[in-house]
Amino acid sequence: MKTKIVSSVLSSPADLKLRILERSRELFFKHGYSRLSMDELAEDLGISKATVYRYFPDKEALLRAVMVETREWVLSQLQSIVRDDRMPVKARLTAYLEFISRFMSGLSRDFIRDLRQKLPDLWKEMDSFRRQQVFPLVSEVILEGVKSGEIKSDLDGRLFLEMFWYLVQEFMNPDWIIGHDYSPSELLQSIIDIVFYGIFVEEKSGKMVGRKSSGNRRKK
Repeated sequence: MKTKIVSSVLSSPADLKLRILERSRELFFKHGYSRLSMDELAEDLGISKATVYRYFPDKEALLRAVMVETREWVLSQLQSIVRDDRMPVKARLTAYLEFISRFMSGLSRDFIRDLRQKLPDLWKEMDSFRRQQVFPLVSEVILEGVKSGEIKSDLDGRLFLEMFWYLVQEFMNPDWIIGHDYSPSELLQSIIDIVFYGIFVEEKSGKMVGRKSSGNRRKK
């Protein structure tokens, strides 16, 4: 196997380790855990497999490191969105959901299935991260919107979010995704559209499209 020459820019061990993590994340998310070998990763990076093993003892350790780095990155991105008080609540909520949707678009069905089936403890860590760190962030936005009057004051924010996350968790089940013609990002976007924006089409006047007044109905 022919190995490419690593750029001199990556002379620092820290730089090389970060490059391995970033590229591994892209490849794991795209191809799944099972299909990506350490040989393929090393060739893609243009380094020897021994160099990869210098930083990560095996493929599982590499994936675990990737997921730690991913959680830190996701959290920092969401925090910057949620706590940007220059934007109104609706804009922050939209940006938050768009980020989640973009992130989910990078996850293949193979990766989700592998994570659930082959590394269930890592799947549980990700679910815990969602509930303990991601969930409270969007809760901040909802509650702030209620307080500022941008969101209905009679909305039970906690119940609403529990319903939303329950739907995401149920439908993001790998078995459901594999059995239906949806990508993870398409599925999430559909849930967002239905839960946040409803299923009814309304005219600008506020009347539901297709709903006719009794006076306009054709007499039999």
